[in-house]
Amino acid sequence: MTFNPLKHLRLVLIMLFLAGCATQMPPEKSADVTAVPTQLTPAEAKSYRDALRSVESGDARKAINSLKKLSQAHSGQAGIWLNLAIAYYHGGDLDEAETALARAQGLNSRIPEAHNLAGLIAVDRGDYPAAEKHYQTALKLNKNFADAFYNLALLYDIFHQDVKRAIDAYQGYLKLLDQEDKTTAAWVEELKLTLKRRGEG
Repeated sequence: MTFNPLKHLRLVLIMLFLAGCATQMPPEKSADVTAVPTQLTPAEAKSYRDALRSVESGDARKAINSLKKLSQAHSGQAGIWLNLAIAYYHGGDLDEAETALARAQGLNSRIPEAHNLAGLIAVDRGDYPAAEKHYQTALKLNKNFADAFYNLALLYDIFHQDVKRAIDAYQGYLKLLDQEDKTTAAWVEELKLTLKRRGEG
């Protein structure tokens, strides 16, 4: 079985619910992203949704332009800064991603998705201890954050080659899914067989 975990890195866009043009983080993601919810005009709300769709469809550059404008108009909104950081990350600009991420975390250091992104950036920079700390922090802030479990599993599996800890993290991820991930489940079984062959399972 061939499984390339690096093709499955997990990163979540922060979707801000737009009710009555007010942006607020969904409660399960992070409560109270800003002390006073930022108001978006209907045109800004559309631009924001379009930017998120652009990132999801692989057009990070288009999203960056819209999110930059929104971050300038609503500089106190951590979610906008975080999504700008995610767009820069997807566009391959780690320096700009880190700058936007720092702005988001300066506004709210308790957003799990921000720590997940910081972990991904740390991996790309080769700073695996920092990546581990960020993923663990994301999981302390949200114990049901499947993507952080997955990224932590990849870190243990690929970079630390710590099979036991990788299995635990993969299983944490698998338990949280609404749909079965057969590829990852099969990979976990392969890892368990590896431990048995080593006499550790």
